[in-house]
Amino acid sequence: MNWTPEFMGFGNQLYLWAWAHARRHEKVPHRVLIVERSRYWLPHFPAVRPYLVEAADVSFWDSRDHFYAFKEQQSGDPRGFTDESRAAFVRDWVLTSPALQGAERGPLADDDVMTLNLRRGDFYDNPWHRPEYAFDVEAYVRLVVPRAIEQDGPVKRIHVVSDDPAWCRSHLGWLTAYADEVTEPREGAEPIDHLRDVVSSRRLVIANGTFSLWGAAISRVLFDAPQATVWAPAFFQRRYGPGRCVEYDQNWSFVDELPGGWQPAWVVDGLDRDPARDGSS
Repeated sequence: MNWTPEFMGFGNQLYLWAWAHARRHEKVPHRVLIVERSRYWLPHFPAVRPYLVEAADVSFWDSRDHFYAFKEQQSGDPRGFTDESRAAFVRDWVLTSPALQGAERGPLADDDVMTLNLRRGDFYDNPWHRPEYAFDVEAYVRLVVPRAIEQDGPVKRIHVVSDDPAWCRSHLGWLTAYADEVTEPREGAEPIDHLRDVVSSRRLVIANGTFSLWGAAISRVLFDAPQATVWAPAFFQRRYGPGRCVEYDQNWSFVDELPGGWQPAWVVDGLDRDPARDGSS
C-alpha cells in the first residue's frame, strides 16, 4: 500500500500510479491510497481505479510505504520509473482516458503552435513554498521563447496554460511579438482541459511543476515527438541545487541560467515584479 500524502496534487500522484502500474502483475497487490485531491481525477482515469483504495478499506494488516520518498531505491531511476515503464503506464492508464481521446488531432498539435504551461499558484502566494519553488518566470519565458523558435522553427500561435492566467496576461503581453495569435484556455476550463491542452501539444515550454513534467512526458508518448521540442528551466526546486534537475528528462532542451539568477531576492520576498525592471514590454 502506497500511503499517499494529503498534500499531493495530480502531478505528484501520477508517480504513485506509475509505481502501481509497474507492479500490477506481482502476486502481492500494489495499491495507492485515495486522498481528497485524488477525487476530481478519478472519473477521468477509469483504468487506474482498480488499483486505488479508500482509507476505510485499508486493513490493519496491510503494509504501508511511501514510494515517493524512495523513488530511486524502488525503481532504479531517480525519476521513479524507467522510460519504458513510464511509456507503458501512459499508454495503458493515461491515454485511455475518455477526456484525452483525439488529443493528437487537436489544433495544438500543429508544428507552428507552441504551448506554454506555467505553474504559479502556491509556489508564489504561499510564503512556506516560495523560497523553495518560486523563480523568475517572466525572465525565463523571455529567454526560452526565442530560443525555442530559433531551434524548432517559427510559430503562428502561442497558447498559454496556467493556474494564474491573470498573471500571464499582465506579464507576458509581449508574446505577440513572436506569434500572430496568443491564446489561453476558454473561460471556465477545468484542470482536465488544461491537461488535454498540454498533452496535445507537440511543442512545449514548461515551468517547474510536476503537472507540466507529466504533461510533457505524456505528449511525447502520444506523438512519438522529438524530446528536444520540450523546453524546461534547469531550476526545479532549491534543495536540488544548481544544474539540470534529475526530475527532468535530460534529453529535453533547457535554459540553464537566467541573467539575474533563478531566485532573485524580490521573487523570494513575494513581490510581483522586479522593482528595478523598467516595465517596458
